[in-house]
Amino acid sequence: MKRCRRFAAGLSVLLAAGCSLSDSGIVPTAQGTVHVGPGRPVAGIFDCAQRRLAELGAREASWDHEVTLRDEASGRLETGHFDDDNVSGFRLRLQYRPVDGAVDLRLRGAGAYFTDLGVEGALDEFEQGFESCLSPER
Repeated sequence: MKRCRRFAAGLSVLLAAGCSLSDSGIVPTAQGTVHVGPGRPVAGIFDCAQRRLAELGAREASWDHEVTLRDEASGRLETGHFDDDNVSGFRLRLQYRPVDGAVDLRLRGAGAYFTDLGVEGALDEFEQGFESCLSPER
Protein backbone atom coordinates (compact mmCIF):
# COMPACT_ATOMS: atom_id res chain seq x y z
CA MET A 1 0.00 0.00 0.00
CA LYS A 2 2.88 2.39 0.80
CA ARG A 3 4.36 1.79 -2.62
CA CYS A 4 1.04 2.71 -4.24
CA ARG A 5 0.80 5.97 -2.27
CA ARG A 6 4.35 6.93 -3.19
CA PHE A 7 3.62 6.24 -6.83
CA ALA A 8 0.43 8.32 -6.68
CA ALA A 9 2.26 11.16 -4.91
CA GLY A 10 5.08 11.05 -7.46
CA LEU A 11 2.61 10.98 -10.33
CA SER A 12 0.72 13.99 -8.99
CA VAL A 13 4.02 15.92 -8.72
CA LEU A 14 4.83 15.05 -12.33
CA LEU A 15 1.38 16.09 -13.49
CA ALA A 16 1.65 19.38 -11.63
CA ALA A 17 5.07 19.99 -13.16
CA GLY A 18 3.65 19.25 -16.62
CA CYS A 19 0.98 21.89 -16.12
CA SER A 20 3.55 24.47 -15.12
CA LEU A 21 5.74 23.52 -18.06
CA SER A 22 2.96 24.34 -20.49
CA ASP A 23 2.70 27.80 -18.94
CA SER A 24 6.45 28.35 -19.15
CA GLY A 25 6.72 28.92 -22.87
CA ILE A 26 7.24 25.58 -24.57
CA VAL A 27 5.17 26.70 -27.58
CA PRO A 28 7.45 28.19 -30.25
CA THR A 29 6.69 31.91 -30.44
CA ALA A 30 7.94 34.82 -32.54
CA GLN A 31 7.34 38.49 -31.83
CA GLY A 32 7.69 41.62 -33.88
CA THR A 33 6.51 45.19 -34.18
CA VAL A 34 5.30 47.00 -37.27
CA HIS A 35 5.18 50.79 -37.15
CA VAL A 36 2.18 52.15 -39.05
CA GLY A 37 2.00 55.68 -37.68
CA PRO A 38 -0.17 57.06 -34.88
CA GLY A 39 -3.89 57.56 -35.22
CA ARG A 40 -4.56 55.02 -37.98
CA PRO A 41 -8.09 53.60 -37.92
CA VAL A 42 -8.10 50.29 -36.05
CA ALA A 43 -10.62 48.78 -38.46
CA GLY A 44 -8.26 49.30 -41.39
CA ILE A 45 -5.37 47.67 -39.56
CA PHE A 46 -7.53 44.70 -38.61
CA ASP A 47 -8.86 44.40 -42.18
CA CYS A 48 -5.31 44.22 -43.55
CA ALA A 49 -4.36 41.62 -40.96
CA GLN A 50 -7.39 39.49 -41.78
CA ARG A 51 -6.74 39.80 -45.50
CA ARG A 52 -3.14 38.65 -45.04
CA LEU A 53 -4.19 35.79 -42.76
CA ALA A 54 -6.75 34.62 -45.33
CA GLU A 55 -4.07 34.64 -48.06
CA LEU A 56 -1.70 32.60 -45.92
CA GLY A 57 -4.48 30.24 -44.82
CA ALA A 58 -5.46 29.59 -48.43
CA ARG A 59 -1.86 28.61 -49.25
CA GLU A 60 -1.00 26.63 -46.13
CA ALA A 61 -3.38 24.75 -43.85
CA SER A 62 -1.23 25.33 -40.75
CA TRP A 63 -2.33 29.00 -40.63
CA ASP A 64 -5.40 29.39 -38.41
CA HIS A 65 -7.02 32.45 -39.94
CA GLU A 66 -10.29 32.20 -38.02
CA VAL A 67 -10.58 35.39 -35.97
CA THR A 68 -11.68 34.53 -32.46
CA LEU A 69 -11.20 38.00 -30.97
CA ARG A 70 -11.64 41.34 -32.71
CA ASP A 71 -11.79 44.12 -30.13
CA GLU A 72 -11.38 47.49 -31.81
CA ALA A 73 -11.76 49.37 -28.52
CA SER A 74 -8.67 47.67 -27.07
CA GLY A 75 -6.86 47.28 -30.41
CA ARG A 76 -6.54 43.50 -30.10
CA LEU A 77 -7.13 40.85 -32.74
CA GLU A 78 -6.50 37.12 -32.22
CA THR A 79 -6.84 33.98 -34.28
CA GLY A 80 -7.43 30.44 -33.18
CA HIS A 81 -7.17 29.55 -29.53
CA PHE A 82 -4.17 31.79 -29.01
CA ASP A 83 -3.59 31.19 -25.30
CA ASP A 84 -3.95 27.40 -25.47
CA ASP A 85 -0.66 25.51 -25.56
CA ASN A 86 -1.74 22.17 -27.00
CA VAL A 87 -2.83 23.46 -30.42
CA SER A 88 -1.23 22.68 -33.78
CA GLY A 89 -0.63 25.37 -36.36
CA PHE A 90 0.01 29.11 -36.44
CA ARG A 91 -2.11 31.57 -34.50
CA LEU A 92 -1.63 35.30 -34.19
CA ARG A 93 -2.18 37.99 -31.59
CA LEU A 94 -2.05 41.56 -32.85
CA GLN A 95 -2.11 44.57 -30.52
CA TYR A 96 -2.34 48.07 -32.01
CA ARG A 97 -1.07 50.99 -29.95
CA PRO A 98 -2.60 54.10 -31.58
CA VAL A 99 -0.60 56.57 -29.46
CA ASP A 100 2.74 55.60 -30.98
CA GLY A 101 1.43 53.83 -34.09
CA ALA A 102 2.96 50.46 -33.28
CA VAL A 103 1.40 47.10 -34.04
CA ASP A 104 2.80 44.39 -31.78
CA LEU A 105 2.63 40.92 -33.30
CA ARG A 106 2.99 37.61 -31.53
CA LEU A 107 2.82 34.39 -33.51
CA ARG A 108 2.65 30.96 -31.93
CA GLY A 109 3.22 27.87 -34.05
CA ALA A 110 3.66 24.32 -32.91
CA GLY A 111 3.36 20.91 -34.46
CA ALA A 112 3.31 17.53 -32.78
CA TYR A 113 5.24 17.47 -29.50
CA PHE A 114 5.63 21.27 -29.70
CA THR A 115 7.96 21.17 -32.67
CA ASP A 116 8.65 24.57 -34.17
CA LEU A 117 6.75 25.02 -37.43
CA GLY A 118 9.07 27.90 -38.37
CA VAL A 119 7.51 30.77 -36.45
CA GLU A 120 10.25 33.29 -37.27
CA GLY A 121 9.91 32.76 -41.03
CA ALA A 122 6.13 32.64 -40.80
CA LEU A 123 6.02 35.94 -38.92
CA ASP A 124 8.27 37.51 -41.57
CA GLU A 125 5.93 36.22 -44.26
CA PHE A 126 2.90 37.65 -42.46
CA GLU A 127 4.62 41.02 -41.93
CA GLN A 128 5.54 41.42 -45.61
CA GLY A 129 1.96 41.15 -46.83
CA PHE A 130 0.58 43.06 -43.85
CA GLU A 131 2.92 46.01 -44.38
CA SER A 132 2.19 45.99 -48.10
CA CYS A 133 -1.54 46.23 -47.41
CA LEU A 134 -1.00 49.14 -45.01
CA SER A 135 1.36 51.10 -47.25
CA PRO A 136 0.05 54.49 -48.46
CA GLU A 137 0.86 53.73 -52.12
CA ARG A 138 -1.78 51.04 -52.18
